[in-house]
Amino acid sequence: MSIIATVAVPAAEFPLGSLLDDDDDVRLTVETTVPTSEAVVPYFWAPACVADSLVDSLDADGAVADVSLVDETDEHVLVKVTWNGRVNGVLESIRERDVIVTSAVGSASRWTFRLRFSSYEDLSGFYTTCLEKDISIELVQLHETVTSTGGEQFGLTAPQRELLAAAYDAGYFDVPRRTTLVELGEQLGISDSAVSQRLRRGLASLLESTVAAEVDDETPPVAEPRAEAGLETEPES
Repeated sequence: MSIIATVAVPAAEFPLGSLLDDDDDVRLTVETTVPTSEAVVPYFWAPACVADSLVDSLDADGAVADVSLVDETDEHVLVKVTWNGRVNGVLESIRERDVIVTSAVGSASRWTFRLRFSSYEDLSGFYTTCLEKDISIELVQLHETVTSTGGEQFGLTAPQRELLAAAYDAGYFDVPRRTTLVELGEQLGISDSAVSQRLRRGLASLLESTVAAEVDDETPPVAEPRAEAGLETEPES
């Protein structure tokens, strides 16, 4: 089991936070990566319309050792940043505590991070480090991950997982569809009505454990502190 915490900090507490001036309509999104080195938040997506000014600002930032554009789409660019040893704010705490950043999004006023911890003790240590550095950190959401060893993963029951896998393999989600609810029901030995209900519930559980758990920088729910670690878990559905 690991702990997923969503936290928010004022933009000034994160090195990228000062890049957007006062434009709250512009969003920067950290690219999720598999940690293979000590690099922290090495990639982020930015609107193409502000890419040149962002690169210039990063080039002039004393916390940045190198910056480059590594990919682009019609509307966004992927920026690679190599931070030097003089980072500050929440990024310094993330580096010191070896926290895994699973996602992050920021505007000119606020950055929200989704962080993975191995235990509540690790989370408490990170939280304490931030407070010691006078970082105005807010705990937005907290939950425990569900592992496959417990019989469920992503909140799915075994029948829901079986159905979703069968539907995917049979091409139910293809355009156009290559199978029907009736055919899936015949394959699994259940009625098409049961297939429909189970499919909807399985998709709802999957979305709740993935998309709905992503960073929400607009109206996030707030978790209460946990007694023994300074934080409390929100029950997983």
